[in-house]
Amino acid sequence: MADMLELSVQYRAVGIKCRKRLLELEKLLRDDEFIRSEYELKREITMLTAMTRDCIATSNYLKSYFERRQQLEKLRKQEARI
Repeated sequence: MADMLELSVQYRAVGIKCRKRLLELEKLLRDDEFIRSEYELKREITMLTAMTRDCIATSNYLKSYFERRQQLEKLRKQEARI
């Protein structure tokens, strides 16, 4: 089960890296001096936005799953003692 929590942390780290890159690209788009075409830049921003959202959402899901699972295991142990 600890693997789930570790995986959650890894997804969050990737989501944060994507968000940082996204902010860099958005700043680059606001500047008038960008090397690539505006279309390519907007396309990459769109893809990174989705990747960021999905990574953070997956991280949250895994963390909450891990926490619910721990709660259930505690309840089962308590019930077994009764």
